[in-house]
Amino acid sequence: MFGQRGQEAAPFELLVAVVIMGFVLLAGVNVMDVLRKEECKGQLDNQLEKIKVAIESVVSGEGQKDFSFTLPTCFQRNQSRNDVQPSLLKIIDKQSRQICSAYCTGGKVECMLLWFSSQEHHNVKCLNISTVTNFPAVPGQEPCNDNFEGLTVKARDLKEPIEDGQYLLVRKFYLGSTSADICAYKKEVR
Repeated sequence: MFGQRGQEAAPFELLVAVVIMGFVLLAGVNVMDVLRKEECKGQLDNQLEKIKVAIESVVSGEGQKDFSFTLPTCFQRNQSRNDVQPSLLKIIDKQSRQICSAYCTGGKVECMLLWFSSQEHHNVKCLNISTVTNFPAVPGQEPCNDNFEGLTVKARDLKEPIEDGQYLLVRKFYLGSTSADICAYKKEVR
């Protein structure tokens, strides 16, 4: 009599065990997804910090600097869907005490920011450079009109989104310039 009752309860116990195992697997997958996203955010933050240091070094006159930028896979640009904000990295000039105070020290009224935005994540770094720093936009015009050290390069306007690639930053001086002019050359891959 006792053995028959145990056999009747076995399917119910198995169902409970399967449901519990399903919840454990679902929780494990969610934890792995969160860890992957946090690792990706850390990779992005590391790249942004390297770009920030390179820009600040060149502006302060410490010579030319290389940097590379590759958007981590979790923030890939999605240009095919119109309803999704693409991932963008750019340098912006803000004239707002509230925004500058949030990202920069010293209660600045105007500041330059390294600004990353995507649908699911934003990261902003304060660039400790003068707001009159200029990133010339037109390739082949002063001061970015040279083919630096024989590299195959293309000038970039860093106020537009920064594309994936290898870059060389060079501070240029020329007559009539009243600001730090930073030429950003994108090295073309052959």
